[in-house]
Amino acid sequence: MQLRPAVLADLDALTRLERECFDTDRISQRSMRRFLKRNSPIFRVAEQDGTVLGYGLLLCHKGTSLARLYSLAVSPQAQGQGLGKALMAELEVAAEAAERRFIRLEVRTDNPAAIALYKNGGYKTIGKRRGYYEDGGDALQLEKRLHPAHPQPANLPFFSQTTPFTCGPSALMMALHHQDKSRPLDRSEEIQLWREATTVYMTTGLGGTSPFGLATAAARRGFEAAVWASHLDVPFMPSVRSAHKRGVMSLVHDGFLQDCATLNVALTERELTLADARQLLDDGWALLVLISTWRLNRNKAPHWVWLVEMDEQHAYLNDPDTDEEYDRRDLDNRFMPVRLDELDALTRYGSQRYRATVMVRRRSV
Repeated sequence: MQLRPAVLADLDALTRLERECFDTDRISQRSMRRFLKRNSPIFRVAEQDGTVLGYGLLLCHKGTSLARLYSLAVSPQAQGQGLGKALMAELEVAAEAAERRFIRLEVRTDNPAAIALYKNGGYKTIGKRRGYYEDGGDALQLEKRLHPAHPQPANLPFFSQTTPFTCGPSALMMALHHQDKSRPLDRSEEIQLWREATTVYMTTGLGGTSPFGLATAAARRGFEAAVWASHLDVPFMPSVRSAHKRGVMSLVHDGFLQDCATLNVALTERELTLADARQLLDDGWALLVLISTWRLNRNKAPHWVWLVEMDEQHAYLNDPDTDEEYDRRDLDNRFMPVRLDELDALTRYGSQRYRATVMVRRRSV
């Protein structure tokens, strides 16, 4: 039995294997071809006498230390020979070589053999998804840490933004719900928060949300809020060319500053450092940090995420921007591990390298 990287010439064999192994949730031939052509996946096949008898596919997204097992298949004629275990071991070695420190996966709750394979290999349950599969079957979510790491908090809230422009409201909702379980975590609140915090305009389309707007929205809901930013002028202005749009954004910004004064939202012209973040987390603050998506998907856009925890090597983010088209699911974006040096680069937006952090916490009684 030979374990080797998958190549485009394996496409027909992999498509046949997919039909043999799965009744639903199959990878289409078109998708299989896409994975074979891309450089980022870790794709291995098991071959004997020229016949492909199994494969394992790990997806590795830019900017994180996480890999997700997208699929593992072993031909019925080769089952019971330890091939699944061998493929998983090969994938883990390749993941470590690619500087991935975590592997996550989903597995059907009614597949005890697969669950046993993963758990015997050191994978731990971190969640459950009801109705995850095409036929309505449930999935367990498992994780293996290839190096020591901070444990994922139990019942960590997650919300996927439902529009391209509501990352800020979605991140804020998660942070507020984590501190107060009575706070809603739904689309109505997502849109309401956006209406309160939007900059109105951006380069194209509807505007995202200002750090000052997010902070005042949190303050209106009874939370203590503060903003640290590189500057306290209108954010994102250098990317907007239209004089009309710039005028509207300035008007909205002035209103946010007045609201901050009224609601006692502290504004500080200061950039967040890693040491600051650790101290603020210890002090009970939830941190929303502005990042540039360039290092994640090569799109230059401002984007809000919730910084959940930190350890000696990683920061852990809840990123609301899931997208099936780019194979990003909640399993990829919840408690997403990012190296600290990568976080330092992520949290700088645009040519001015603008930094902004919104801090919220429950008011002490």
